[in-house]
Parts: sequence; structure tokens; C-alpha cells
Amino acid sequence: MSFCDLKSGQCGDAPEEASLAVEASQPILRGEITYVTDPICSHCWAMEPAWRKLRYHYGAQLELRHMYGGLLPGWAGFRDAGAGIGSPADVAPHWAEVASHYGQPIDPSVWLRDPLASSFPPSIAAHAVRLLVPEQEEAFLRRIREALFLEARNIARPELLTTYAGELGIDVEQFTTLYTRGIAEQAFRRELAEVRRLGVRGFPTLIISGSDRQPVVLHGSQNYKRLEETVLRVTGIPRAQRAPRPEEALAAYGSGTTLEFAELLDVSRGEVGELLTANGATRFEVAGDTLWLAPTAQLDLPKQLSASIV
Repeated sequence: MSFCDLKSGQCGDAPEEASLAVEASQPILRGEITYVTDPICSHCWAMEPAWRKLRYHYGAQLELRHMYGGLLPGWAGFRDAGAGIGSPADVAPHWAEVASHYGQPIDPSVWLRDPLASSFPPSIAAHAVRLLVPEQEEAFLRRIREALFLEARNIARPELLTTYAGELGIDVEQFTTLYTRGIAEQAFRRELAEVRRLGVRGFPTLIISGSDRQPVVLHGSQNYKRLEETVLRVTGIPRAQRAPRPEEALAAYGSGTTLEFAELLDVSRGEVGELLTANGATRFEVAGDTLWLAPTAQLDLPKQLSASIV
């Protein structure tokens, strides 16, 4: 497991699971997960196959909440000694290493062509979406992460954030108002203070709560087995009994990497392509790998991928 430390600016091995005193903020179903993350956290992107699978099987029984902790306020004074990062160009080889280790594709070239100045703009944009249409927050976070990690787009640019909000049918005028007038930023700043109050020091961090147990905290990118076992132990939710059929997986995800679909379908990376193709999925070459798009999602294909059909 790997972990990006907020206080020290270092990435490395994560500590073992721990307990954390967390105040109950709202009623829960069978359990609650607070996922402390950042839109540009590569180890969070590496956990997407496990996180999406957990949401597929147990999302209806869990209260899921994102918190954004501000991984990169800016480059002035920033240094990640553990990963050898002191400038934007240093991020590219680190991201390549993360992709190689986990198998979740990443195109790190944005750090050489059009580097992000901060992770605050996409975090503020996510808060704008939360204020407008909270049920779209997860979809928006996923879209900007695809843009960053697979398409090498600078998601700190406000015009791109507005475009991605519009792609999801979010009212662009209202989104822009919240984003530009400081309303969403105030919400983000309050959340930063809450992250620090909780003592969370890096990403990803998952705080898993049940109705009658002390919350358990998982630090670092988790594989699905450990994530599921912890959730079931803490919440008492019965284990999901079967993998979905390929058409169900495509309908649920809309788009996903080879590893994400292989994880959800419980098949090898070598098998998944044939299954998805047989069910009408379209494949696109991205970041040296493949992004699969469900038949029903093809009208929403990002323009920058339109020339990469294979």
C-alpha cells in the first residue's frame, strides 16, 4: 500500500489500519465511508478499480462521503522528498512508476507540457458540483480524473472544469457563479479545516464506520480484498454473492479501464477485452492502455478520444 503524506510531503508505505475518533455527522444506513482524497492523487487513481467495485456491490448500503484535503496548494515551498518531487517535471516519472506498480494506466505527460499549478481548482469545482447536484459529485470527480490521468489534461484550468461540468448536464451558469464568486471555495476551505481537525495526514485515507463500532481507518491505496473485508467486518453487511454480467458492468460504469472491468467481472485482464467487445463496448487507446466505453455512453465520447478508436 502506498500513501501520500500531507504534512511531510512524502509518499511511501502506508501505516497499518488504525482507529480514529470521528463524530457522527449524519445518519447512516449499514455503514459510512469518508474517503479523504485529492483529484490529482495518483495513489487514489490507482485505487479506482477497488473503489468502484466496492461502490457497485455495497454503495446502496453505505453512506459515501468525499473530503478533499489539498494535496498541492502550489509549488512554492512544496517538496515530496520520498518521491523525489520538487518541481512539476518530477511528477512525470513518479506517476509512471505508480502506473507500472498498480497496472492502472496513467499518462504523465501533462507535467511536462502543461503542468498543474495547484490541486485546489478541481477540488473547489467538486464542491461547486456538490452544492448544485450532490448526486453528480462522484461522476464529476471521475470525469476530471479521466481527463487528467488518461487524457493528460490540465484540470486546474477553469475553462476545462466548466466544460466537464457541462458534459454531465450541470447548469454551467450556476456552476460558474459558485466557482468564481468564492462560494465553493469557502466550502472547500471549511473542509480543509475539518480534514486537519480529524488528524488525517495523507491520501487516500478511508474512514469506515458501522452503527456500533469504533471507526476503522485505512491509509493508502487498498486492494479490493482488504477494502471489502474491512467494510464487512465493521458494518456487518452481507458479502456480495456474484460478479455482474458484462452488460451489467458496462451499464453500471459507462466507461472504465481494462483493470477496472477485470476487477469488477472477476476475470483476468486477458479475458476482459473479449467479453466487453462481445457486449458492444468500444475501446480507445489511452495512456498506453485501453479505456472501454459502453454502447449507451458513446454519444458522450470526449472529443479528444474520438480519433483513437481501434
